[in-house]
Amino acid sequence: MHEDLTILQANEAVCSLLSDCNLEDDMVSLSTLCAPEEVEALRDTLSELEAGGQKNITLTFNRPGHDDLATRIALSRLPEQKVLLLLTDCRQRQETVSGRNKLRILEEQYEHNPAGILLVNDRMEMLSYNRQFLQMWNIPVHVQQNRDDNESLQTVLAQLKNPQTFLDKVQELYQTPDQSSTDEVELKDGRTFYRHSYPIFTDKTYLGRVWYFLDITPLKAAQRKIIRQQKFQRAVLENMQDGIVACNTEKILTIFNRASREIHGCDPAHVPVKEWGEYYQLYHTDGITPLRTDEIPLVRAFEGEQVRNQEMLVISTDGKKRELRANGQAMYDNEGNKLGAVISLHDITDLKQAKKKLQYLAYHDALTDLPNRRMFHDLLEQNIRRARRNKEKTAVLFLDLDNFKRINDRHGHEAGDRLLIDLATILRVHLRDSDILCRWGGDEFLIALPEITSSGMARRVAKKICGVVEDELATRCNGCEISTSIGVALYPDHGQNPDMLIRRADMAMYLAKQGGKNQYHLAPEGDFLPDEEQCNMHSSLRDR
Repeated sequence: MHEDLTILQANEAVCSLLSDCNLEDDMVSLSTLCAPEEVEALRDTLSELEAGGQKNITLTFNRPGHDDLATRIALSRLPEQKVLLLLTDCRQRQETVSGRNKLRILEEQYEHNPAGILLVNDRMEMLSYNRQFLQMWNIPVHVQQNRDDNESLQTVLAQLKNPQTFLDKVQELYQTPDQSSTDEVELKDGRTFYRHSYPIFTDKTYLGRVWYFLDITPLKAAQRKIIRQQKFQRAVLENMQDGIVACNTEKILTIFNRASREIHGCDPAHVPVKEWGEYYQLYHTDGITPLRTDEIPLVRAFEGEQVRNQEMLVISTDGKKRELRANGQAMYDNEGNKLGAVISLHDITDLKQAKKKLQYLAYHDALTDLPNRRMFHDLLEQNIRRARRNKEKTAVLFLDLDNFKRINDRHGHEAGDRLLIDLATILRVHLRDSDILCRWGGDEFLIALPEITSSGMARRVAKKICGVVEDELATRCNGCEISTSIGVALYPDHGQNPDMLIRRADMAMYLAKQGGKNQYHLAPEGDFLPDEEQCNMHSSLRDR
């Protein structure tokens, strides 16, 4: 029929199906044989039908003197605005509905398969292909309509990085029709296709072959990303300052990074778990009592314990004693299956020595349990001497809480004390073990950052603390706006001794408050001695 629904030609089977309907007259319109709503649905379907495309619909015909006839119609768009209709009597179709449904399922699976599928006969001539095959290989419409095998092949070859290899495989399978094949093909545009081909036989007769193409470009990209991530993770492990040790489900060591090798003075060895303590020289902190197997951090983690800050002592192969702090846990996959266990080993030898000195001097703030100003002064002086010897920098951060007076005024000094305790706890969490935190007095805290390489490191720490105080401490203030202003001074840039550095950091903090609070300020270069008016303003700002 014409696309305006005028019937141009009908075979005898159609005339028989429609009984008394006279299709021999010229200009008979299909619209006169069906209900209006069905005619409208047919027009909508035709408007969506592309050249060379096919669609299936159900259409009921009115037959005068007979029951209406429900038919299944396959529509195919032809050149010159013509449409071919293949009619099937639904009454006959219902007799074989099971088989038809199975066929329909196979057709849908074929047409909507995410892979491109090409069927060829025993002479490698194209028989059929699905929509995905046309899309992924960018087969032009005119080639589809002409069904030109050679032009289709040339279209495919033009997109390949190595067309000859592609052709060689086709020829190989043509010569050995009983063989299957699986490989990958790379395209010039960067895509990668998985290619699979298998033969079709009936009673040992070779009928043809199925070619199956699946775009695995995202999968290949994901694989490359995983490889990059694995390389990155290995690099991270090897460059970490802490030792990282892991074992698998057989308790065989699978990770033993550079820091771990330096701590123990050896590479990992395939020794039984019960010999770990002796082989790796693992002791309690007294350096005398060996760790039992069930006390070893990695064993505890593997058995399901959450190892937190377990302190131990290791004697390396060169006889050097190292005090370590271990943390770790068992590892599981997404399904809950145990993969092994992992621990980190943080060398706290220097920290332990410093802490022993703190304990000996017993200079701590009673409220926050932080070192007091005298201890801070002594430790800062030691750090300055070490920095002078090693030609390093040391930073001093002077913290003063903004709006702290409002907390005491509104909620009492007890609430203010709790806030100071919370602040001390928060600062401990976010500082390095080697950093020195001190309560200077009131709502003022001092931090020493040893072994830094530039003022940028001190700035980053100050900025981080401003954010932490605003995010974590402000939520505990019952609606009060709490933040911190920080002054930063560096040795040797701003002073050669503790008193000068603290003073310069103090005045830099004053500038931070003057600039709007909740920020840090680096001490200015040169001498910075405020006049009397500025000193009075400084005192006023401290109270706010």
